Amino acid sequence: MKTLKTLPLAAAIAAGSMMAANAQAEMFWSDNSITLLYGSDYEITDEDMTTITLEHVSGHNWGDVFLFVDRHNGSNNEYKETYGEISPRISIGNLVGSKLEFGPVTDVFLAGTYEFGTAEDNSGFSFSQDNYLYGIGLDWNLPGFKFFQTNFYYANNEQVEDDQQVTIAYGVPFSVGSLDIMVDGYIDWSTGEEDHASDFHFNPQVRADVGKYMGITKSKLEVGFEYSYWHNKFGNGDNAFPVAVLGNDNDESVFSALVKFHL
Repeated sequence: MKTLKTLPLAAAIAAGSMMAANAQAEMFWSDNSITLLYGSDYEITDEDMTTITLEHVSGHNWGDVFLFVDRHNGSNNEYKETYGEISPRISIGNLVGSKLEFGPVTDVFLAGTYEFGTAEDNSGFSFSQDNYLYGIGLDWNLPGFKFFQTNFYYANNEQVEDDQQVTIAYGVPFSVGSLDIMVDGYIDWSTGEEDHASDFHFNPQVRADVGKYMGITKSKLEVGFEYSYWHNKFGNGDNAFPVAVLGNDNDESVFSALVKFHL
């Protein structure tokens, strides 16, 4: 299993070396941001939670990469978690020298994600994970969307049995008068296995660009909210491994206020 788990990492290193050797490699765009969120009524972990998120996303002629790190702090410091993901995608069209387009699909990618995290609380509970996901990604050209992506993964999980995951990422910009608004987020669905339940996570953000009214022009300041609906959070269902560790509340529905600053 350890050999299998290292395959995505080895492939990423090989691909990175190949791209570094390509004199034509270039970055088309990038965005770096920091977000502060506060929400209450979280299940399993802690009722009230403050989260700081560092995020990077960029597009290149070889593909794209998205990464983030969350730091969660529960009320009274009872629950603390650091969680992150690194998700590069390599354009197969770029590798073969011809962009793969068919219907509304604009490109096909080799997709990978490295998930890492640690968590603890004052009861003595502690948890860590290193998961490796790899599969195929698609970019779509859909009316009204700034971007729409689907990724189909096989997940090598450290703490629970391996499973499959589908991830959808999207962004829809629009304006109300002079106010620019962005609705973006993701949907994750993972299959259930013997030791954990299938889970579904719908996590959109709605943000308004208020920075331009404050004279911020070289960067962007947004305020808004995030909604998290998580069915069988952490795969927490009947006869599932997380139940004994984290409790019996399976589903989460939480609104969080947020402030996001693009650097």
